[in-house]
Amino acid sequence: MFSRKWLLLATLIAVVSAVPDLDEIKRNIKKHGADYYTKQNAKYDENTVRLLKVDYWFRTESMIYDELNSKEKAPSTVIAGNFSFETLHHDVEGGMLGRFSLTQCNTGNCGEPSPIYMAFRQGGNNVEHVFKSSDDSDATWNFLYAIANTIYTPAEYGEGDEQTVDTIYGRCKVNFGRPEDKRFRRIIDKCDLGYGANFTKFDGLETVAYDQDVWYTQNTKVDADIIMIDAVEMLAFRSPLHEKHGFQVESRTHVEITNRTRVFVHRYCNDSVPAHSCAEQAFGAVRVGGKLYENVKIGVAQPNKLTKLIGTYRRHLNEMGDSHICEKHSLLYGQIVQEAKLAKREDWEAAIRYPENDHVLSIIASSLGSVGTAESLATAREVLLQQSPEHLDDLLFGIAQSSSKNEKWHKQLMYWLGTLNQDSEDFWKLANTIATVLNKRCEATTSSLNSCNKGKEAIVNKFINDLTATGVTVQVLEVLENIPVIGAYDIAKKYLCGQEALEIQKAALNVILAVDKNLYETQLTHKLIRLFRNTCSQQTPTSHSQLAIDILLKCVPDHQNVATLILRTESLNPDDQEKWNYLYKAIESSGERDELKAEFWSRMRKFKVFRPNFLHRALQADSHVHWQEIADASGFRLFSTATAEFLHKSFKRSIFELSLKRGKKEHNLFSLSIDTEHLDQFITGSTSHSRSGAPEGSVRIGIAGHKLPTKHIFKGSTDLLSTVWDADGRTYKAFEGNVPLRDVRFSLPLLSGLTVNVNSVGAISLRVLASAEVSLWNQRSNAKAEAYTSGSLYLTASLQQDTQQVRYIESTVSALSTFTTDTRAIFESLPYDFCLKTSNSNAEIRQKTIIEEESHKKKTYNRKRVEPGVTYRLDDSTIRQCNNYLEQFRM
Repeated sequence: MFSRKWLLLATLIAVVSAVPDLDEIKRNIKKHGADYYTKQNAKYDENTVRLLKVDYWFRTESMIYDELNSKEKAPSTVIAGNFSFETLHHDVEGGMLGRFSLTQCNTGNCGEPSPIYMAFRQGGNNVEHVFKSSDDSDATWNFLYAIANTIYTPAEYGEGDEQTVDTIYGRCKVNFGRPEDKRFRRIIDKCDLGYGANFTKFDGLETVAYDQDVWYTQNTKVDADIIMIDAVEMLAFRSPLHEKHGFQVESRTHVEITNRTRVFVHRYCNDSVPAHSCAEQAFGAVRVGGKLYENVKIGVAQPNKLTKLIGTYRRHLNEMGDSHICEKHSLLYGQIVQEAKLAKREDWEAAIRYPENDHVLSIIASSLGSVGTAESLATAREVLLQQSPEHLDDLLFGIAQSSSKNEKWHKQLMYWLGTLNQDSEDFWKLANTIATVLNKRCEATTSSLNSCNKGKEAIVNKFINDLTATGVTVQVLEVLENIPVIGAYDIAKKYLCGQEALEIQKAALNVILAVDKNLYETQLTHKLIRLFRNTCSQQTPTSHSQLAIDILLKCVPDHQNVATLILRTESLNPDDQEKWNYLYKAIESSGERDELKAEFWSRMRKFKVFRPNFLHRALQADSHVHWQEIADASGFRLFSTATAEFLHKSFKRSIFELSLKRGKKEHNLFSLSIDTEHLDQFITGSTSHSRSGAPEGSVRIGIAGHKLPTKHIFKGSTDLLSTVWDADGRTYKAFEGNVPLRDVRFSLPLLSGLTVNVNSVGAISLRVLASAEVSLWNQRSNAKAEAYTSGSLYLTASLQQDTQQVRYIESTVSALSTFTTDTRAIFESLPYDFCLKTSNSNAEIRQKTIIEEESHKKKTYNRKRVEPGVTYRLDDSTIRQCNNYLEQFRM
């Protein structure tokens, strides 16, 4: 019993003596610093450095859904666990090396990622170099890279808190701020995703929005550690064409500190060694990129599907027939164009030489032309044109519609042009195409457009100079119409109001009409006024006066004196009623198109000297301009402009244009120009009011900003009569082609550690069929043109973790419609009676969404709506003509 008491007493004395003296601890810390006791337990010398190891807990969540109403039911992928961050090296330049390692996975889906190393700049956390472990064979995007990307900024060191820089997503705006104490915020938005690979023919056709918002909470008392991170990231694809089209991705990341440990170790590298060099020397790390993570694998590579898609297109045509057109035509063409850009030469050779592909060679030629590289052009010249030279037109149309900005490709096109004889038809076809390609080069950016319009773009200058080296002809000016820049403008204005041939003056007016109005100057407007007033050295035809009017009205109200000069020419005894009727109709049309111009002309007419009289009501003329709005929705404005000129009650020329406008940007979708010369002489037999000559007729079609070469219908009386005799009602294919609208393909790394693979394509397919029937016995004629149009947008998005697909969304929106123009005439006596009807059929709009889960279970949603067809209202003069035509059947 006694021994037990002594044992208890000894134990009590030992415990009491083991209690640390807190006052002594405080004195030592105050005297030697916070690391005093850690240093006592370490083998400390001049090569020992203090480093940090910080442990964090993290949780990320990612989801993808088709529309907001589906968000609540959409599954999400959660990754949670713990990771550590270690500081490994500080250099004298302010660089720092850190290591991220997974320490624990709480959700079982983290995988086995190797540690990664980051060399960054202290103070701004600006990432400079990214490394993987030497034992990591393939650096694939995971949550460690994502965490590092969340913490470190792609902004440039010392360049301010708001920058527009290259990031792993594309070129983005990066904003870093401190909205409140101990809290910092980084916002990345307004991105050009994919570095220019995000092609859209018309801005706003498919909207893309990406943004991330990251909040950092900092412990300012101890080395300014980040103790908490909250990040929200969103990516959305939508289209105003259909409210159900598109998808949205959301990811959320939360990080919290759990432990902070100071460690003292022998330095891994001398402080004079840069951080990135230390990673390689001391740890054997392998560099995988800088702030763009260039060699980190993001997404899964897909095999090229060109051959498969061409086969699908071929089988579809075999099943439905060559005359058939549907939404699959545009959908498949868009997919073929996208795959074409990644295809190899051997793929093209196999597709071109495959016997069963003969009836789809037009699609192959067009898609090959749209690739827009020096290699694709070589393949086209050496393989396609050697085997099937008849598909040159298809190839050139594909080249004209290409979105490529490849400098080498532009030069190779010029070299090809140099090998052709200028007297050959192929030379002018290629020159016409190159003009459109170079015009797209000029319009790519505001800077490039300014460069072209200041004569600083060498390749554009060379093209124009080479084209005009042997003289300016009508063919030269028609080519320059596709590249309306300052060089073409300066050449064209030399041929106004002079002694040049009238056909050259007319072609020059068309070039100036295509030029941007900002290039017009006072010298030009004075020449145009002289043409309008018919005061040049040679007589001005009505066609030229009307073209001068079109250009002058573009100047208003920027050149306000133009309106004064025009209105001062008014008289009660007009010299040319067709010209003046055209003027009044053109002013009315410009006011309907632009409210500012309507207000301007209204104010001009309020001046006493310019008050309107009854002249324009008393004019007996049929020439007119008619503007009509077809649709206005979702920021897009679709409208048409129809111009017609009559001479001696006979048709002279007409221009029909279909345009799309969004904001201030206007796009020409389709244009049809029909022009005749001396046709009135052939019909009336009179030569008293015009120069004598053989009748001629020509047509020029424009598709999506590219005007095709002029096609002559007839030249001379014999040719005209032959054309009339051949007009037996048979249907001919006037044009068939495809225009790419959308081409996007990229893989986006998320801050949650997952990736989203996005693929978007779009195209329009157009087929124009024409027929004409003339009965000389019944003195009747009927001409009909039908434009079958198919358009599609196809979008896929898959959310992936490593190589496993988590969820997949496919969305397609398509439209199908037919535009018809029907013209009937009776030519029993002069003036001929005719009637024109323009309409479009019902427009079928379909939307389809397919959602595939990780279990490969699919859900499909089909939606359809029909917009009723419309017969468009005609201008007053055409309505009057139709009434006269219908009166013949009442008699």
